[in-house]
Amino acid sequence: MKQAKTHTPKINPLMGLFGFFGFAGFLPLIFDAHQPSPFHLIFFVFFGFFRFYYDGKMSNILIDERYMANHLRATSIANSTAVSIIMGGVIILGKLVRYIELYTLTSLLVVVIALALALAGFLEAFLLYKFETEE
Repeated sequence: MKQAKTHTPKINPLMGLFGFFGFAGFLPLIFDAHQPSPFHLIFFVFFGFFRFYYDGKMSNILIDERYMANHLRATSIANSTAVSIIMGGVIILGKLVRYIELYTLTSLLVVVIALALALAGFLEAFLLYKFETEE
């Protein structure tokens, strides 16, 4: 029979330094300045690795009802924020379709989605840490 998890996994907070790989998203803009590939901009998702700093601070915490409620609350806020940013970006970029070429529009859409997903991951860990440390 499978035993339920009672504690959060142990994570080293220094893994949050992998978030600096998100700056690799700027490399196509520097080296291929005339027309960067839109899918090289997906490196902006690596900014989400900054979440491991807060995940590491929450290592080996007892998973109880309060933790689960805070986790659901943080996930809900983070995901609704990310979806709002994506939808706002799509609406704004949809209005600009007549003025910007399609290739640039695709690049901007990839950047908006990548940054929103990175923000969702980071915001979830940050809010969970904030909710758990409040007394």
